[in-house]
Amino acid sequence: MHRFSQLHALLAAGLLGFGLTSTSGASELTDLLQRTLDNPSIAARTGQAGAARHDVGAADLRYFGHASLFASRTRFEDARVVGIFTPGVTLLPVPVAQDINQYGVTYTLPVDVFGVIAAERAQARAGRQSAELLARQEILLRLHQTLSVYVRLQALAQQVAALATQKHQMDANARRIRAEVKLGSAAGLDLSLVQSDLARLNAQQTVLDGNRRAALASLQAAAGTSTAALAAAMVIPHLLQAEAQASLPVAFARVQSKAADAAADNAKRSLLPAFAVNAQYAQYSGADVNRDAWSVGVNMTLPLDAAAFRSESAAAARAQAAADQVRAAQNDSVAQITALEAGYQAALANAQALTTEVEHRTQVVTIEREKWRLGASTMEDLLRQERDRLDAQFQLADAEAQAALAWSSIQVLQGTAPGIYIQAWDTKQ
Repeated sequence: MHRFSQLHALLAAGLLGFGLTSTSGASELTDLLQRTLDNPSIAARTGQAGAARHDVGAADLRYFGHASLFASRTRFEDARVVGIFTPGVTLLPVPVAQDINQYGVTYTLPVDVFGVIAAERAQARAGRQSAELLARQEILLRLHQTLSVYVRLQALAQQVAALATQKHQMDANARRIRAEVKLGSAAGLDLSLVQSDLARLNAQQTVLDGNRRAALASLQAAAGTSTAALAAAMVIPHLLQAEAQASLPVAFARVQSKAADAAADNAKRSLLPAFAVNAQYAQYSGADVNRDAWSVGVNMTLPLDAAAFRSESAAAARAQAAADQVRAAQNDSVAQITALEAGYQAALANAQALTTEVEHRTQVVTIEREKWRLGASTMEDLLRQERDRLDAQFQLADAEAQAALAWSSIQVLQGTAPGIYIQAWDTKQ
């Protein structure tokens, strides 16, 4: 894992000024990520995946057919035959009644000769897989949101610490120059330069405070908390080799293609004859007479629907479009992964270079301040060196955040298991 020397004492001071706490070595980030799993949007997607699994079970049960109970009581204007009248079988006199009760059960068992039910099952399974992939994507997106906020707060804390240090030094410079101006040993221009830089630092402080409030609001939305314990140093995980063929968009496109194929197959098979076995038992009662009736039969239906034929053509076209989308997703994933990997490596290299630059500029500022004290340099030169150091410190914080976000973006694209994502940030390992 990559660890950057981030001037721990400086960051600790910034954390206290930021209204946050420093817990070096603790898995504070993993605690936030675990809290993110309770996000209601994740619960919603998980519930949809559970519903899709029930859809699969319902599709499987279609092979067993369906039954229904029925009951009725009818009063006719004149007497009617009780039960089913069978000429030559029913004993005379024929039972008749004006009030007739009827109840019984019917059962229909489909005979899936042409695989219509099988196609519907395939559609349901594809729907379940889609819902599960969407649930994983939602979890990873929310984890990414929490991580984004955390690393932003981490960067802001470092920037606030660097800003506070510089403001403290500027205040000291201003006090000294005011005293020297009174004694006539310093020009008023130097005091104006210092006051101008102090105003600029105060404006930067206002911007950082606003960014902090926005970040904490995002943290509340993602993890359900508006507080965060920041570590004194951030450990960025190694980036494993990413496979575009195994990316989440490609997996989702493939599942969608399977669903479209199943829908096209279902539409095609639905144009063929459908067979079913029907059975019924009924009992009729009236005028103190009870009659039973049994029936068993086979039904065949042949759809003659022009709209159904057109729908079959539309389903076939959608299946072809879904297959094309798989190839498009593969190409896009290759491009996105390549760009994110390059961004990750560039951010790490930039952070390492900026770490060295901050150390160098700190030494330069120390030397320049001593030269100014001895009168061998001007206040303008000292202020320029201090501004350059502060800019390098700000860029270092941003570079580390960019590396962490690039890593996270690749995990979202890859569909990394949420447990593995969270474990990667556990500093207790």
